[in-house]
Amino acid sequence: MRDVPNRYQGLPPRSAEMLYQIVRKFYRGAVSHFDVIQERKAEVLAAANPCRMSQDDTSLRQAIKTLFLEFHFYTTCWLQMELALYRLARKDERLAQVHEAFQPEWKKHLDVRERLEKTDACVDEQFQQDASAWKIAEQDAYRFGDMIFTVDERSLQALHDFYQAIETARKSG
Repeated sequence: MRDVPNRYQGLPPRSAEMLYQIVRKFYRGAVSHFDVIQERKAEVLAAANPCRMSQDDTSLRQAIKTLFLEFHFYTTCWLQMELALYRLARKDERLAQVHEAFQPEWKKHLDVRERLEKTDACVDEQFQQDASAWKIAEQDAYRFGDMIFTVDERSLQALHDFYQAIETARKSG
Protein backbone atom coordinates (compact mmCIF):
# COMPACT_ATOMS: atom_id res chain seq x y z
CA MET A 1 0.00 0.00 0.00
CA ARG A 2 1.30 3.42 -0.91
CA ASP A 3 1.47 5.82 2.01
CA VAL A 4 0.94 9.55 1.56
CA PRO A 5 4.37 10.92 2.58
CA ASN A 6 6.27 8.56 0.27
CA ARG A 7 3.77 8.43 -2.57
CA TYR A 8 6.15 9.61 -5.29
CA GLN A 9 8.91 7.09 -4.58
CA GLY A 10 9.43 4.01 -6.72
CA LEU A 11 6.68 4.69 -9.21
CA PRO A 12 6.74 2.25 -12.12
CA PRO A 13 6.79 3.66 -15.66
CA ARG A 14 3.35 4.41 -17.10
CA SER A 15 2.28 5.86 -20.42
CA ALA A 16 0.27 9.06 -20.44
CA GLU A 17 -2.78 7.13 -21.65
CA MET A 18 -2.49 4.67 -18.77
CA LEU A 19 -2.22 7.56 -16.30
CA TYR A 20 -5.37 9.13 -17.76
CA GLN A 21 -7.10 5.77 -17.38
CA ILE A 22 -6.06 5.73 -13.72
CA VAL A 23 -7.53 9.20 -13.25
CA ARG A 24 -10.83 8.11 -14.85
CA LYS A 25 -10.98 4.85 -12.89
CA PHE A 26 -10.48 6.45 -9.49
CA TYR A 27 -12.72 9.39 -10.31
CA ARG A 28 -15.54 6.95 -11.13
CA GLY A 29 -14.73 4.97 -7.99
CA ALA A 30 -14.97 8.03 -5.75
CA VAL A 31 -18.17 9.27 -7.39
CA SER A 32 -19.84 5.88 -7.16
CA HIS A 33 -18.81 5.61 -3.51
CA PHE A 34 -20.47 8.89 -2.53
CA ASP A 35 -23.88 7.28 -2.00
CA VAL A 36 -22.35 4.52 0.14
CA ILE A 37 -20.82 7.20 2.35
CA GLN A 38 -24.18 8.95 2.70
CA GLU A 39 -25.73 5.64 3.82
CA ARG A 40 -22.99 5.22 6.44
CA LYS A 41 -23.64 8.77 7.66
CA ALA A 42 -27.30 7.85 8.17
CA GLU A 43 -26.15 4.86 10.23
CA VAL A 44 -23.95 7.15 12.33
CA LEU A 45 -26.91 9.46 12.95
CA ALA A 46 -29.09 6.51 13.91
CA ALA A 47 -26.44 5.41 16.41
CA ALA A 48 -25.87 8.95 17.73
CA ASN A 49 -29.32 9.47 19.18
CA PRO A 50 -29.23 6.52 21.62
CA CYS A 51 -25.67 7.47 22.57
CA ARG A 52 -26.88 10.93 23.60
CA MET A 53 -29.39 9.33 25.97
CA SER A 54 -27.02 6.80 27.54
CA GLN A 55 -23.40 6.35 28.46
CA ASP A 56 -22.92 3.47 26.02
CA ASP A 57 -21.13 4.72 22.92
CA THR A 58 -20.25 1.29 21.50
CA SER A 59 -22.67 1.38 18.56
CA LEU A 60 -21.76 4.99 17.73
CA ARG A 61 -18.05 4.17 17.77
CA GLN A 62 -18.61 1.23 15.43
CA ALA A 63 -20.76 3.32 13.07
CA ILE A 64 -18.14 6.08 12.95
CA LYS A 65 -15.40 3.53 12.35
CA THR A 66 -17.34 2.08 9.42
CA LEU A 67 -17.90 5.58 8.05
CA PHE A 68 -14.20 6.34 8.37
CA LEU A 69 -13.32 3.19 6.46
CA GLU A 70 -15.53 4.51 3.65
CA PHE A 71 -13.81 7.90 3.92
CA HIS A 72 -10.51 6.04 3.55
CA PHE A 73 -11.60 4.53 0.24
CA TYR A 74 -12.85 7.90 -1.03
CA THR A 75 -9.65 9.71 -0.06
CA THR A 76 -7.58 6.88 -1.57
CA CYS A 77 -9.27 7.68 -4.88
CA TRP A 78 -8.09 11.28 -4.47
CA LEU A 79 -4.59 9.96 -3.72
CA GLN A 80 -4.50 7.84 -6.87
CA MET A 81 -5.78 10.70 -9.03
CA GLU A 82 -3.20 13.07 -7.55
CA LEU A 83 -0.42 10.53 -8.12
CA ALA A 84 -1.37 10.13 -11.77
CA LEU A 85 -1.69 13.89 -12.24
CA TYR A 86 1.68 14.45 -10.57
CA ARG A 87 3.29 12.15 -13.09
CA LEU A 88 1.45 13.73 -16.02
CA ALA A 89 2.30 17.21 -14.77
CA ARG A 90 6.02 16.50 -14.94
CA LYS A 91 5.72 16.41 -18.75
CA ASP A 92 2.90 18.87 -19.43
CA GLU A 93 2.77 22.46 -18.19
CA ARG A 94 -1.05 22.64 -18.47
CA LEU A 95 -1.37 19.66 -16.14
CA ALA A 96 1.25 21.14 -13.81
CA GLN A 97 -1.01 24.19 -13.51
CA VAL A 98 -4.00 21.96 -12.68
CA HIS A 99 -1.92 20.14 -10.06
CA GLU A 100 -0.95 23.44 -8.47
CA ALA A 101 -4.42 25.01 -8.71
CA PHE A 102 -6.09 22.09 -6.95
CA GLN A 103 -3.40 21.59 -4.33
CA PRO A 104 -5.56 22.83 -1.42
CA GLU A 105 -8.26 20.27 -2.25
CA TRP A 106 -6.14 17.22 -2.96
CA LYS A 107 -3.83 18.04 -0.06
CA LYS A 108 -6.78 18.21 2.36
CA HIS A 109 -8.08 14.84 1.16
CA LEU A 110 -4.61 13.29 1.33
CA ASP A 111 -4.03 14.68 4.83
CA VAL A 112 -7.26 13.04 5.99
CA ARG A 113 -6.30 9.79 4.27
CA GLU A 114 -2.96 9.76 6.04
CA ARG A 115 -4.67 10.17 9.41
CA LEU A 116 -7.19 7.45 8.52
CA GLU A 117 -4.36 4.93 8.36
CA LYS A 118 -4.98 4.84 12.13
CA THR A 119 -8.75 4.53 11.96
CA ASP A 120 -9.27 3.66 15.62
CA ALA A 121 -7.30 6.73 16.72
CA CYS A 122 -9.46 8.87 14.42
CA VAL A 123 -12.58 7.42 16.00
CA ASP A 124 -11.20 8.08 19.49
CA GLU A 125 -10.48 11.66 18.50
CA GLN A 126 -14.21 12.25 17.93
CA PHE A 127 -14.87 11.38 21.58
CA GLN A 128 -12.10 13.41 23.18
CA GLN A 129 -13.90 16.71 23.71
CA ASP A 130 -16.66 16.32 26.28
CA ALA A 131 -17.81 13.02 24.77
CA SER A 132 -19.59 15.03 22.09
CA ALA A 133 -19.25 12.58 19.21
CA TRP A 134 -23.01 12.56 18.78
CA LYS A 135 -22.88 16.34 18.19
CA ILE A 136 -20.12 15.86 15.62
CA ALA A 137 -22.24 13.21 13.90
CA GLU A 138 -25.27 15.48 13.83
CA GLN A 139 -23.20 18.31 12.38
CA ASP A 140 -21.45 15.97 9.91
CA ALA A 141 -18.16 17.62 10.81
CA TYR A 142 -15.48 15.16 11.92
CA ARG A 143 -12.17 16.16 13.49
CA PHE A 144 -8.89 15.05 11.98
CA GLY A 145 -6.26 16.91 13.93
CA ASP A 146 -6.82 20.61 13.33
CA MET A 147 -9.04 19.92 10.36
CA ILE A 148 -12.80 19.43 10.18
CA PHE A 149 -13.72 17.09 7.33
CA THR A 150 -16.55 15.17 5.79
CA VAL A 151 -17.45 13.81 2.40
CA ASP A 152 -20.35 15.98 1.34
CA GLU A 153 -21.66 17.75 -1.75
CA ARG A 154 -18.84 20.30 -1.55
CA SER A 155 -16.22 17.56 -1.52
CA LEU A 156 -17.95 15.81 -4.40
CA GLN A 157 -18.10 19.06 -6.39
CA ALA A 158 -14.39 19.60 -5.77
CA LEU A 159 -13.79 16.10 -7.12
CA HIS A 160 -15.86 16.86 -10.23
CA ASP A 161 -13.98 20.14 -10.74
CA PHE A 162 -10.61 18.41 -10.28
CA TYR A 163 -11.46 15.73 -12.82
CA GLN A 164 -12.91 18.24 -15.28
CA ALA A 165 -9.78 20.40 -15.08
CA ILE A 166 -7.61 17.37 -15.83
CA GLU A 167 -9.82 16.40 -18.78
CA THR A 168 -9.85 19.96 -20.13
CA ALA A 169 -6.07 20.16 -19.96
CA ARG A 170 -5.77 16.74 -21.62
CA LYS A 171 -8.09 17.70 -24.48
CA SER A 172 -6.34 21.03 -25.07
CA GLY A 173 -3.09 19.22 -25.77
